Amino acid sequence: MKHPIIALMTDFGTEDGYVGAMKGRILSELPDALVVDISHNIKPYDIRQGAFCLNNSYPNFPDRTVFVAVVDPGVGTERKGIVVKTSQHYFVGPDNGIFSFVTHREGYQASEIMLKAFSEEVSHTFHGRDVFARIASWIGGGKDIKKFLDPLREVVSFLKSPHKNNENEFILEVIHVDHFGNLVLNFQKNDLLGYEDVSGVTLKIKEFELHRIHETFGMVPRGELLLCWDSSGFLQIAQNMGNAAEKINSSVGDQLRLII
Repeated sequence: MKHPIIALMTDFGTEDGYVGAMKGRILSELPDALVVDISHNIKPYDIRQGAFCLNNSYPNFPDRTVFVAVVDPGVGTERKGIVVKTSQHYFVGPDNGIFSFVTHREGYQASEIMLKAFSEEVSHTFHGRDVFARIASWIGGGKDIKKFLDPLREVVSFLKSPHKNNENEFILEVIHVDHFGNLVLNFQKNDLLGYEDVSGVTLKIKEFELHRIHETFGMVPRGELLLCWDSSGFLQIAQNMGNAAEKINSSVGDQLRLII
């Protein structure tokens, strides 16, 4: 029998024992679980970075993996705790946008976690241990948890589709700045469907203008800005051997124009 896989991603760091507490709770509930760390170095409270990290990771995991994503500045408030089920995986965490990419690219069913159904005391400041870790271990072990869940029609998402200004122009937004300073945009390959010739693509951001979509960074000279697709299919602005965000002085939320 395969070991149930539970994958963890948090902004907890590793020095304070919070991740260890979650792992201990999971293994107490489900001793044969295989607990995998995606990352615990998400910037504190940075929901968007956590969502992007999760998006880069989850498609590579085996079916029925349970993901616990905890970047949760609203812990203990009225924000919901949720379970999101897709055709292949389960996702457990706060309803604050952490699953924005998942629900954007997948069909899903969502449920709110009902705290009043827990018989044991739940910490107001550590739902990662007392709620999400337990729910994840129960799902991984095949336990019936219907009494803990209430169907939810929609979940919180920060991810917006690109705005079409006219037939040949989109208004895009920077949705993430990665470790290398690449600016990831809310534009994917399937947004180009219906356009026969995209060789003349032009992107304008501040005083910069970029042309063409290149295959990879090394297609332009060192230090030059370029457009290319990231590994998850999003359009990004990069700088070969440099930091595009610093060069352009751009950050999450900045808008730009893409002309096809």
